[in-house]
Amino acid sequence: MNFKKFALLILTMVVISGFNAKPVSASANDDVIATQEDNAVSIDTADGGKDSEDVTTDGDNTAVATPAPSNSKPAKTPAPKSTPKARVAAKETAKPAAKSTPKKSYSKGDLRLMASIINCEAGAEGFQGKLAVGIVVMNRVASKDFPNTVKKVIYEKGQFSPVRNGMLSKKLKQYDAGKTKSSQWKSCISAAKKVLSGQRTIVYKGKTKSLKGYHFFSVVLPGARIKLGGHRFK
Repeated sequence: MNFKKFALLILTMVVISGFNAKPVSASANDDVIATQEDNAVSIDTADGGKDSEDVTTDGDNTAVATPAPSNSKPAKTPAPKSTPKARVAAKETAKPAAKSTPKKSYSKGDLRLMASIINCEAGAEGFQGKLAVGIVVMNRVASKDFPNTVKKVIYEKGQFSPVRNGMLSKKLKQYDAGKTKSSQWKSCISAAKKVLSGQRTIVYKGKTKSLKGYHFFSVVLPGARIKLGGHRFK
């Protein structure tokens, strides 16, 4: 074989081997990188990947998502703030209700007698004088030195002149007949209700004065401590 034939044979073999070789892709390295990236895909959330999930592939390239552990704690609901008004209202609510002073009860018969004796003794005098007469009657009821009821005190022998001269009897008839529309009668009934309910003070010379311990009144009374209208009291 000469040189020319040998060279032609070599050239023919090279050409034939070139047709049988598989073309090499210029992006082969890219495919390898893409395959590696597909094996670990990170899904980032809108807040910068804090709640991301890791995606891996199993043997048949099926994606399996593994939830990322959450570090966030459940939000605590803040307690409502107490305003100054709410605290004041709470304190007021917590305070025990004030005890009301019970009024002393009295019978219709006591009111009838008290209003009538006041009208007899101080009907023409001011309201404080009317109160003073009624207070003396009630002080006697409370004292051990006198009878213990309004009726017994008023009808005690020798104590009230209107009982002896018949004036009290006339006033009682007016009361029973309902002839109590005059301002004098209304004032006497009002004073009687107050003293029967427990009032023991009057306004004397512009000041509140207690008449506890006062058991007597008269036009002329030795040792009198105060004077109201036509009567002196002690």
